[in-house]
Amino acid sequence: MKRIIYYMLSAAMALAVSVSCVDLDSVDYSAVNDTIFPTTDSDADAIVIGAAYSPFRSKEYVGLFTSAHDGIHVFSDMASDIGTCRWSDSYWYNIININFSAEEEQGPVIIYNNYIRDITRMTNVLRTLDAMDIEQERKDWYVAQVRCGRGWLAYILYDMFGAIQLPTEELLDNPASTTPIPRATAEQTAEFIENDLLAAIPDLEPRYEYGTENYGRFTKALAYTVLMKFYMHEGRWEDAEKCGRELVKPEFGFGLVKRYKDIFTLENEGNDETIWACNCMHGENMQMWLSHTLPKDYADLENTDIERFNGYRVTWEFMDAAFGDYPDDERLEVLLTEYTSASGDTYNQENPGALENLQLGAVPMKYGEDPEQIGMGSGIDWIVFRYADVLTLLSEAIARNAGAVTQEAVNYLNDVHTRAGLEPYEMSDFASLEAFLTELLDERGRELWFEGCRRSDLIRHGKYVEYCKTRKGSVTVDEHMELFPLPQDVINEGKGVIVQNPGY
Repeated sequence: MKRIIYYMLSAAMALAVSVSCVDLDSVDYSAVNDTIFPTTDSDADAIVIGAAYSPFRSKEYVGLFTSAHDGIHVFSDMASDIGTCRWSDSYWYNIININFSAEEEQGPVIIYNNYIRDITRMTNVLRTLDAMDIEQERKDWYVAQVRCGRGWLAYILYDMFGAIQLPTEELLDNPASTTPIPRATAEQTAEFIENDLLAAIPDLEPRYEYGTENYGRFTKALAYTVLMKFYMHEGRWEDAEKCGRELVKPEFGFGLVKRYKDIFTLENEGNDETIWACNCMHGENMQMWLSHTLPKDYADLENTDIERFNGYRVTWEFMDAAFGDYPDDERLEVLLTEYTSASGDTYNQENPGALENLQLGAVPMKYGEDPEQIGMGSGIDWIVFRYADVLTLLSEAIARNAGAVTQEAVNYLNDVHTRAGLEPYEMSDFASLEAFLTELLDERGRELWFEGCRRSDLIRHGKYVEYCKTRKGSVTVDEHMELFPLPQDVINEGKGVIVQNPGY
């Protein structure tokens, strides 16, 4: 089996190489001679992997999809009605309570500082690729990967912060310049994202089969998924619907795994529901989900070497609101509302125990055990996008675009709802479009907890402030917090050129 693993090397252009899980040899390109590098196809591949792929990792505490505090799946759900954490220290407190600050080293502030520079790195690589004398079809493929990565990263930052700083030709021609780059407008940022993703799609492969050499590279399916999410963000329902209809075509071959709890297991890596995942393996890119969620006294483990930090929880308020009418929902098999400790004590909502037990909420177990895990690092691939996300977004887009509940929209929602062992929805269950959208929002919450969707979903449905107040108990949440603040050091160094988001 070969998979793409990403390394960041200390190179002039953040260069890196790909290695497989059977050939763990890396090449250091930190001493770059531009007369001999990059000139070949393998050189092109190296700079593409280094620039376009390095942000999208789940490597212990590094990468956009780390299962620790700086991962966007984690803190975006913590900054919603779903997530909370036993470690309510100075780092977590304001995120959990929805009281964001530009001054503190919270996840959003770290994300902007760490990743805005990668937009420029990818742009530089595009310029380098353009000048390279390699076979055109291969060049187009490399360019498509970079544009997919750049568009995706720009969308992530746009969703979190609004308009972002975009590299200019003047900046790229004068990399030593200290002149602050102002933020683009929201319209310019949106156009940048859309153009990149649309340009990438024609030259990417639809999908790579698990275990093949290119599994883990960007694909048409990934680009369409990000583009669909971007269109939903913009309220462009017709365009979002078109993306969703592309992704349900047979050429992609996506389908739902029969049982929810089997999606996130070692045995089912690369399943037909997975659109894109971070490749994880021991000694290289390891995710730490179970260690961050399980109580220390949780005894129902086959592998007792898994370290347990008893941190993350799903709030009881969300559990009651979303699952209250569905006590037999099979998704609860990996969302633990009750467990028996090693000492024989049983904890549940009625008898929650202490903070480290179930006082704050249910345990978001989700991922299965890695039998080779010792300590906190698991080699199970971290799923970033999956088909259930697309189906529920397509259901929403169809209904919003039609301005009414349609049977087709209900059918797509039912695909996900009935997979959880629940009775299908009927058209008569929804008295209005608003009633349908409210139930769909809760369905996505039941399906996609701690997959980084909830904050954006609540904002799109106009429920962010309301649910953070009523379900999270936040007394500080305000409409301006639908965007995170830019780091204060960026504003200070911008000397008036870079403007902070309103309200901060």
